[in-house]
Amino acid sequence: MGGLLGAALGLGVAGVDPAGALLVVAALAAGARPRAVLLFAAVVVTGTTLLGTTLSLTLGGELGRLDLSGLALPDGPSAALEALVGAALLGWAGVRLARGSTARPHRARPARRRLAGTAGLLGAGALFALGAALDPTFVGLVVLAGRGADPPAVALAHLLWVVVSQLPLVLLAVAVARGAHVRLVDRAQASWQRLRPVLQRVLSAVLLLVGAVLLLDAAWWLASGRFLLG
Repeated sequence: MGGLLGAALGLGVAGVDPAGALLVVAALAAGARPRAVLLFAAVVVTGTTLLGTTLSLTLGGELGRLDLSGLALPDGPSAALEALVGAALLGWAGVRLARGSTARPHRARPARRRLAGTAGLLGAGALFALGAALDPTFVGLVVLAGRGADPPAVALAHLLWVVVSQLPLVLLAVAVARGAHVRLVDRAQASWQRLRPVLQRVLSAVLLLVGAVLLLDAAWWLASGRFLLG
């Protein structure tokens, strides 16, 4: 068990993700109740632990023997998909830029229309738990824990991975439970109002850049039969 827990600790450190904590800060700034935030954190931790434990005990051994080399798309469909994604990103950036040029002063929404309610955070927590399957460190632990370890050890390893990888969220949930989050939320609100215009422009620029690169890569394949990227 010691070796498995050590691997879980190392993989958790490699997979530290602040996204959950950032979502909680945004939700609190939007008016979410502390109880809803604690439920979100509980769903993320327990849901990810249950998912990982179930996958390890049922598919973990098989995943380590899968050959994924034959799953790559042929060049033609890959280029078409790349062009589609690139065009979508450029369109999204265009919409953001057009909306920004005619933006009205930001107004607070009524409390009943906010997305920071309990149901919304519970749904987001479930999506976070399921999204762990896309994390390579999570998949690595699923495979390692599926090599004949006892179910309690498997569950403990996945719990350790979740707590370490979601340590920013866990620490923030502890602060919320102790009522020590108010100052953090006030600072987050002030910082967001100050940085919001800059971040919106940066995001639009990134969307334009990534979309243009993807379209260029697809066009290059069409002209030469080779991709620029990879």
